[in-house]
Amino acid sequence: MKLEKVAVISRIDSLKAIKIAGNIVECLERRDIKVILERSLALRLKSRSYRELEDLDSDILIIIGGDGTVLRTTYLNKREIPILTVNAGTVGFLSEVDWENFDKALDLILEDRFYLEECTRIKASIPGNGERDVLNEVAIVTGIPLKVVNLTVKRNGVEIFNGRCDGVIVSTRTGSTAYALSAGGPIIDPELDVFITVPLAPLKIYQRPVVFPSSAKVEVEVNRDGSNAIVILDGQEHLPAPVGTRILLEKSKRKTKFIRFKYNFYERLRKRLVKDV
Repeated sequence: MKLEKVAVISRIDSLKAIKIAGNIVECLERRDIKVILERSLALRLKSRSYRELEDLDSDILIIIGGDGTVLRTTYLNKREIPILTVNAGTVGFLSEVDWENFDKALDLILEDRFYLEECTRIKASIPGNGERDVLNEVAIVTGIPLKVVNLTVKRNGVEIFNGRCDGVIVSTRTGSTAYALSAGGPIIDPELDVFITVPLAPLKIYQRPVVFPSSAKVEVEVNRDGSNAIVILDGQEHLPAPVGTRILLEKSKRKTKFIRFKYNFYERLRKRLVKDV
């Protein structure tokens, strides 16, 4: 793969991540690759040349940080640019390499010895707030702590869940190892293109997570006999969903593309989900 310009994004609340970002910039420049910095990182590295995250355009994106940094980037930048993730976070489940292996990873990219993992996204249509796109999950939760919402969840018009609860998560396969997993949902193999609904503390204790194909359309209604809700999109944006709101969730036309070097999903699972966080 020919690399002419590379965009670099980093978490900015970590001195370790900022140091790694500086080292990566130097590594790229030594190879005569043009580097584009996201604004907040450029300020930390005392560079006057930068672009806003939403406007970054390059051959690849290098993201230094944890899963939160990846989600922030993919939420705000709408382009389907291949992403190389460098772990400098807490869990880093979406990360592909550590800094110590970056030079080797760059060689593999230049030699076309990698593959792209294309991840399905969810498009959420929210009345009064238009459409949003997420990589991990849409969580529709109570807007008042300790007050339950009353939700109806339908798949292609057929009711699959109805009742009082703290909320519901609708997750992609990628998000199955995030909030949905913590709430009792299943781990989904990367070769399966599915969505998952996970009820949060339902009063009907027989309600359990449901897995269905990503071609399905999911509707979540905030019933009037309950509290107002909040729609949380990949943890990046919180939107009000008062009683009577109907949120439509379906497969997005966009995908997130991660640069991978080997099929190591279960290796990442073992290494990163068993450590203290």
